[in-house]
Amino acid sequence: MQDLNTANQEDLIFKLDRDRAWLLENLDKGKWPDIRRDLAALERKISKLIISVQENNVDI
Repeated sequence: MQDLNTANQEDLIFKLDRDRAWLLENLDKGKWPDIRRDLAALERKISKLIISVQENNVDI
């Protein structure tokens, strides 16, 4: 059985990944052209964070 902290971490990562995907989808549709570069950089950082947590099971 997972402890509450692990379950919360997994839920947080799931929600963060869902929001990251939404951001990427909207960037691909051409939304927010004035800040697209900054948002794309943010999306990449979020993606790297998610991968790092999943690969290393890092506690947040």
